[in-house]
Amino acid sequence: MPGIDEKDREILRILRKEGRITLTELGKRVGLSPASVKNRVEKLEKLGAIRGYSAIVDPAFLDEYVQAFFELKLAIDDHTIDPILRRIARLEEVQSLYRRSGERQILVRASFHDTDEVKAFAGRLKRFFGKNLERVEVTLIIDTFKENWVSGEGKRR
Repeated sequence: MPGIDEKDREILRILRKEGRITLTELGKRVGLSPASVKNRVEKLEKLGAIRGYSAIVDPAFLDEYVQAFFELKLAIDDHTIDPILRRIARLEEVQSLYRRSGERQILVRASFHDTDEVKAFAGRLKRFFGKNLERVEVTLIIDTFKENWVSGEGKRR
């Protein structure tokens, strides 16, 4: 990637796993002063290498006991569905949304209080896409062993 070097990559790898690390500690780990690390992090933010910061929250603490993947098969997958995907991405229950290769072009990961909400969400997806949606396959997540570079150690959902 233009504009970044190996030190920047090292900073990114550490931040991906330890987003709350102090600039002082990060500097010690990569062999730079806190001021140099701060300048590099700001540069990485401006370049878009760092897209944002967030906490990895156990959904159960938000009474979200059901995690699900929705795989969508569309009749037509082109730029015309981008506005629909942007609307879906803004929904509170949606954690991740991907366009991908393969038979089912769209993958959504979402969190819910119960299975009734899962069914209702599948219905919303059908309404969003209309006749363009050929199939929705829902898979419930039973255990999470690793997510966002953090080990979940098989915690039950």
